[in-house]
Amino acid sequence: MTTDTLPPSMPPSGTASVAPGNAPRAVPDTTGRRALARGVKVADLVVRAAAVLFLAVPILCVVVLSFSNADVLQFPPEEWGLRQYRSFFGSDTWIDAMMLSFKLATVSAAISLLIGIPAVFALHRSRLPLKGLLQAIGLSPLVIPGVAYAVALYTLFVQFRLTSNLGALVLTYAVHGLPFVLLILGSAMARLPAETELVAMTLGASRPRAMLGITLRQLLPAIGAAYLFSFITSFDEAVLINFLGGPGTVTLPKAIFDNVKTGLDPNITAIATLLMVGTGVVGSLAFMLRRKI
Repeated sequence: MTTDTLPPSMPPSGTASVAPGNAPRAVPDTTGRRALARGVKVADLVVRAAAVLFLAVPILCVVVLSFSNADVLQFPPEEWGLRQYRSFFGSDTWIDAMMLSFKLATVSAAISLLIGIPAVFALHRSRLPLKGLLQAIGLSPLVIPGVAYAVALYTLFVQFRLTSNLGALVLTYAVHGLPFVLLILGSAMARLPAETELVAMTLGASRPRAMLGITLRQLLPAIGAAYLFSFITSFDEAVLINFLGGPGTVTLPKAIFDNVKTGLDPNITAIATLLMVGTGVVGSLAFMLRRKI
């Protein structure tokens, strides 16, 4: 029997039968995709490294200049020493400005907590109407541009003769730091189950006692973190004080700003280094407290 006489269902000898749905598929070429992914990863690393260098190089230059013994800024320093730090700590002007900033920040951060803690309980543990609108109003200092906010407050301060008034300035700083209290305590409150208060109330505790003894105690790390963030915000504030402080109220940021306008004192490098170190320490402490929530 020849091949031509074979029935249609029988393949010729020496050939393999292939079912209609089992045809071999082409293997996709992944070489191009791997090269593209590798190129994207390298580009991402390059962009990140450039961003880090862009931020870190000026900081390193300021730190290096703070250890110069020269009377003027010169990079790299020809003579190393602690002249800038000795000059800063020996100047009554700089120390008075730093102490005023510390006092304003300490009191204003405490007032921010006194306002923010009840506000957070009202927003997250009550049926208060228009809670979204009230929270948006509380966070508005973060949204409104600082200069526009300062101009509006300056108009108000001038009308009521409150410029150079430390009490009014403290309240302004407290409002300025309130959004950080609302955000930090609000996020911490959202992670705490409300059932714990209900259980305490079923066991005989009153609603205020359950809130203070259970929820508020669990919020203590968040309260500490919120205070530190509000403190940093008030201590480093440089826009509001230039509009509202007046000639007799000089905080450390305002003193730095005034010094830069009239000249460039090398002591600023030491001040900037101390501020960066202090802010980093306080920020790290606040971050550690937030992780305990």
